[in-house]
Amino acid sequence: MRSTIQAVVVVVIMFAGQASAQWAKHADKSMPRTPDGKPNLSAPAPKGSDGKVDLSGVWLPDADPDGSPQGVEHMVFPKHFVSITADMKPPDVPIQPWARDLLNQRLQNNGKDDPAAHCKPTGTPAVVSVPVPHKIVQTPQLILILYEEGTVFRQIFLDDRQTVQDPEPRWMGYSKGRWEGDTLVVDTTGFNDQSWLDRAGHPHTEALHVIERYRRRDFGHIDIEVTIDDPKAYTKPITYTQKTTLVPEEDLLEYFCSENEKDVQLFK
Repeated sequence: MRSTIQAVVVVVIMFAGQASAQWAKHADKSMPRTPDGKPNLSAPAPKGSDGKVDLSGVWLPDADPDGSPQGVEHMVFPKHFVSITADMKPPDVPIQPWARDLLNQRLQNNGKDDPAAHCKPTGTPAVVSVPVPHKIVQTPQLILILYEEGTVFRQIFLDDRQTVQDPEPRWMGYSKGRWEGDTLVVDTTGFNDQSWLDRAGHPHTEALHVIERYRRRDFGHIDIEVTIDDPKAYTKPITYTQKTTLVPEEDLLEYFCSENEKDVQLFK
């Protein structure tokens, strides 16, 4: 796969450098600190008034040394942003024949049809690995995730509501959450089939079911285990973990792909 990932270089470059300019730092009096006054990201994870681990904060996906496609070795990206199968050997990828053919077509077309290259939403679960910040706002009955990339959001309902039968398909899907100890488990269904699971172009169908397990292992780190279950496109579920790190005392900026956009011309 790595030899063909160079086909997505242009799309990957679109995200480069987006995480550098945030709000001026604002002192957070609740932030644990080291003796020299710096944020202590290794302190215990905070808990809310309801006793649940508090996931709130501004988070940035961790990059991986082997996450950059050929041609952009000077840039480091989350490897699952590039390919959800980054941890697999090609023969082990459980992809249906039609989905493999479509993936190969997208690679051969240099990612020209990538929705992200045309200012469309990245979609769930790929948005969690986009290398720009996202913000989690937690309440007892509802968790909001605000993504700087595309200025999109998700609602994760923790109450007893159920999704409607035959829902209107969405880019981000419909998300319900529940707590298993200190781990937030999020089930998301009701997708359209327009988004790509990564920038390589792995497809999915409207049967996609995404299970995410959020675990804040200390004050400054959340591990998100992502399971992609789509029996119409893959013969068995694919699971990977995206690690994220707190961006202390900063906040999100606006991000509009269509503003001063210059990338589409590269795909003509």
